[in-house]
Parts: sequence; structure tokens; C-alpha cells
Amino acid sequence: MRVALVTMALRVPTDPSQWITVPPQGYAGIHWIVANHMDGLLALGHEVFVLGAPGTTPASPSVTVVDAGEIEDMHAWLNGPGASTVDIVHDFSCGQIDPDRLPAGMAYVSTHHLTGRPKYPYNCTYASYAQRTQAGNDSAPVVRISVNEARYEFRADKDDYLLYLARISEFKGAYEAAAFAHAAGRRLVVAGPSWEPDYLARIERDFGDAIELVGEVGGERRLDLLAGATAIMVLSQSTMGPWGVVWCEPGSTVVSEAAACGTPIIGTPNGCLAEIVPPVGVVVPEGSSFTPEQARAAVAELPSPGQVRAAALERWDHVVVAKQVEALYHEVIAGRTWS
Repeated sequence: MRVALVTMALRVPTDPSQWITVPPQGYAGIHWIVANHMDGLLALGHEVFVLGAPGTTPASPSVTVVDAGEIEDMHAWLNGPGASTVDIVHDFSCGQIDPDRLPAGMAYVSTHHLTGRPKYPYNCTYASYAQRTQAGNDSAPVVRISVNEARYEFRADKDDYLLYLARISEFKGAYEAAAFAHAAGRRLVVAGPSWEPDYLARIERDFGDAIELVGEVGGERRLDLLAGATAIMVLSQSTMGPWGVVWCEPGSTVVSEAAACGTPIIGTPNGCLAEIVPPVGVVVPEGSSFTPEQARAAVAELPSPGQVRAAALERWDHVVVAKQVEALYHEVIAGRTWS
């Protein structure tokens, strides 16, 4: 098939002249999702067009990067001759593309990667059952976030640090991760963008002796941190998120990525985490009230790196998930719809 993948078009915050690419230069979970899904489609022999990420280096001769990042430019391409031979559009833009503006009869499916209801629920898939429920749907397809092991390094011998790799925000649980590390007597490497200075100052004030702030990371540095950590902290909290609803972790890209590196997960039961963490880590309560005994016991219960990687690839390997999506594509091309 010829598949058009539409990512969320975003400019690099530190350099607005550049678009975030696929895979991304730094922090951008959806762009990693698109990169791994693209790998799966290529492995199955499909041809891919990438929209929303100008400047992306094509992963293979079967990838065409469309020079369209602005929303109107993407709509124009999808309605123009370039898309005339596309078999299906898979939209990861989370509402930037309006399916009602596509040509009549064009096969279309989207994947929601935010919290709350999708802007356009037509033919929308979800990354977890919890996310789907919060969106008010009980029957749409659920497709897990995939991971291509070739993009990540497996390391059996871990270094002595815990890792927090996400936006440094209340709903993502950065404060709780620092509290856990402090209770466990472990160093926490905190890697991610910080746009809330008061929140970061509170973490530094209360747990400055337990954390090492390294800022937003990308490339080899990001992969090295993922592979080397004793565990990654994904302590999402049921607090108000950035879109005006209580945060429900949608799919958690970093869980599949860390697990592919053999790095176990310490997560809360928030959203998708209750569904995906148990095979690759341990679940701890929300909040920051961790005793040393509780925190150290959780670290001691973590599965081995080999067990974590095997469980991840069995469930979320990019080809395994791409085959599931490929079957869905055929159904949509044949006329299946839902909302």
C-alpha cells in the first residue's frame, strides 16, 4: 500500500525556523510513535509519505517526505495530485487535519495521542483502553504504541540511577519521581523540557540532593540514558492536564522505548500505565508519600533487563503492531467506518 502518515506539525521551540522531524531532534513523543510505525510499514513492504515534518531525512527510498508543515499546506497536498495514488491516510496530528476536508472516498484513519476527547472522532483509534474510555468510546480499535528495537540499545548491565524522561510538569509526576528516588536512596536523572519554573523550583527545594537536572535531551544522549538506567519513572498523576481535563496517560511512548532497552518501568496506575506496565515493571501508588521501605522494595521487585525486553518485543514490536494496523487499513479501504 501507499500510506500517508501525518504527524503533529510542530516547530522546534528553540529554533522556530525548523520543524520537529521524524524521528524528533529532542522531546516529541508523537514523532517517535510515527517513526516506529513507519519502520513497521516499511518492513512489510509498504510505501510511506510523511506530512507535517519538513526536513526529515527519509529512512529509505520507499519514504517520501512532503514539504508541508503548515496545516493549510497539508490539506492542500492531501487534496492535490500528490495524494491521488495514496491508498490510505493515517493521521497522527491530533486534530490538525480535518477529515471532512479530504477528498470524497479517501480512506482515512486517525490515532488519538492526547488526553480527553479527540477533536475529530471519525475513524479514530486509541493507544489504550483507558484513553478510549475517557474519550467516551467503548468500541473503537485500540492499537498500542510500537517500538523498533533497532532504534534502541539493549543493555543488561545498568548504571546506578533512576531516570525521569518527560516534560517536567505536575501531571507527568516529576515531583513524585524525585520523592521516590529520595526515599529509595537513588540518584534521579531528570531529562526533559521545563516550562513551569515554580514547579521545578519546588522539586529542587525539596529533593535537590536526589536529582540531577540535564534538560531536554535528544539523539545519542537520550538513547544512552534510556539504556543505562536502573529503571525509568513514569509516575503520571490524576491531576489537571494541559487540555482542561484530568490527566489520563494515553499510551506512553517512553514505556515501550525503555522496555526495548531492557530498562524496567516504575509507574503509577494512571491511564494506560495500569494496562502496560505490569509485564515490564512495577506499579506504585500515585502521590509522593513513599517510605524508604516501599521504594526499595519496588526497586527490588523489578524484572530483569532480559525479561523486560522480551516482554516488550512480544507485545509492541514494530512489525507485530504494523501487521495489526495493516489489517485495519484493509478494513477501512473496504469501507469500514466508526465514530
